Amino acid sequence: MDIFARYFADLYGAQRVFGIGSATDTARYRLALAQHHRVPVDTVDGYVIGEHGDSAVICASSTTINGRPATVPLDVVMAELRDRPRRINAGIGRVRNGPSAAVVSALRKLLAVADGTDVLSVNRGGVWLGIRLQITAGQPTVTPLKLNERETAQFIAARAKLGAAYRTINREGATSCR
Repeated sequence: MDIFARYFADLYGAQRVFGIGSATDTARYRLALAQHHRVPVDTVDGYVIGEHGDSAVICASSTTINGRPATVPLDVVMAELRDRPRRINAGIGRVRNGPSAAVVSALRKLLAVADGTDVLSVNRGGVWLGIRLQITAGQPTVTPLKLNERETAQFIAARAKLGAAYRTINREGATSCR
């Protein structure tokens, strides 16, 4: 999804384009943690940034539940993030954690209906990455997370992977999509 957001922006010269891949992963991450800890999902504050899918960066070190640092069982969470898309395809949890919910959440904020934080793909130095944004009165501001060493390495790897993937798409056949 991050690559397609960038491709769309490049193809049409659009200035305000956002991808939602990290937003869907963030929603699923929060739900998985809420279920694991048996707490309401709205008490979980945690993010998945960088890239959507297998190379997503789970920001466990900054995740809180009710404002307190949370224990994040990464193996359980990663298994849930890998499995949930199959369940969504089967029609289970589609609205709450799928692309529709991410689009509605982002639009409500970007159209200034509501203020809040979301994770959307934006252009960061020529590479489109999922990053935490504070959106107030429709205006997004990047609000970086403190990452530990593992998360920083994963974020750098996701950035490199996305940059390389876009260069490959752009070089090998993007013109056939026009």
